[in-house]
Amino acid sequence: MTAALARILTIEDEPMVREILTAYMEDSGFEVIQAADGRAGMDLIRREQPDLVLCDLRMPGMDGLQVLAAVTREFPDLPIIVVSGMGGMSDAIQALKLGAWDYVTKPIEDMAVLEHAIAHALERARLLRENREHREHLEVVNEQLRQTVRRLQEDEAAARRIQFQLLPENDKQFRQYRFSRHLLTSQYLSGDFVDYFAIDGDHLGFYIADVSGHGVSSAFVTVMLKSYIGRYRELHRQNRDRGILNPAETLSRLNREVFSCHMDKYLTIFYGVIHWPSNQLRYSSGGQFPFPILFDGEQARFVGKKSLPIGLFDFASYQTETLALPLRFTLALISDGILETLPQATLRDKQAFLLDLAGGVDLNIENLIQELGLDETGPLPDDITLLLVQKVD
Repeated sequence: MTAALARILTIEDEPMVREILTAYMEDSGFEVIQAADGRAGMDLIRREQPDLVLCDLRMPGMDGLQVLAAVTREFPDLPIIVVSGMGGMSDAIQALKLGAWDYVTKPIEDMAVLEHAIAHALERARLLRENREHREHLEVVNEQLRQTVRRLQEDEAAARRIQFQLLPENDKQFRQYRFSRHLLTSQYLSGDFVDYFAIDGDHLGFYIADVSGHGVSSAFVTVMLKSYIGRYRELHRQNRDRGILNPAETLSRLNREVFSCHMDKYLTIFYGVIHWPSNQLRYSSGGQFPFPILFDGEQARFVGKKSLPIGLFDFASYQTETLALPLRFTLALISDGILETLPQATLRDKQAFLLDLAGGVDLNIENLIQELGLDETGPLPDDITLLLVQKVD
């Protein structure tokens, strides 16, 4: 509100003083309205909503101090300047305590003093109004942000439920083979995923996968992955394609699919197919690390070798390896998030620890979680997934 546009209410019981103040204020470019006493002044404040009030203290009926108290109570942001000739310092202090923005004594020898007080009060009122409007705007924006965050949290919760519903049943047994899994997420949604399933009457398939990054986009890729594998399985069921039985061919197809999506995402995966009549494992690795650990009851060893991730290079190729499985065995697959939680200083020491662990405990999911310290872990730097494949009697 600039001074030239401001509307000023003068509350003064002496007509001559009131007219002098009005004439000066109008000459200075203000719009001026007048009241001869406090009660009339309050009526004008409520009706006309002035930008500033000049008020005398000693008036009949409702005096200036009563006006101050009423204005402060009803219109706390309305600047009010006391213009009075009564009393001394104690009156000024009392007026300021009741809410006066300034105090100018009569007679006014230099009207510039009053004009300066008015300009200062109007500028202060403008700043207070802008601050209030800014706070109100921030409150609106903050409420919108809170609602957005709440909706995102609700969406994430729904997405988390959906993602975990896509996981296979834990401790699932197919013939003599038992599959168990455990997922720990660093965020609300996981970029890790596991699955295991019967392909046909003779073959079982399983995989562990780790998508780059975290959160919603990585979780979305895990859903895509399950969809791709599901399509390959359906083609096999319809006798239209047997690629799902060939791990290298399956990874090559996944590589083309993920690479062509241009999502700036890639994943590591270990995919295996067990031919249960011969107890033979065919597998292919797409950048999976640490390597799976096979324990035959006497010793543990790594399975697999270095390879390229899925979706990172269009020229990547993959090989199928064949392994005759022991009569009884445990195959432990762990995503690379575990490497960030182990206390060993070097990668070689971390691998040695995992190898010793696999060969030194009665391997099941519960024991593995406990031995890895995952039952008491706090916030995780990365998702951690465990998958155990075991042949039982």
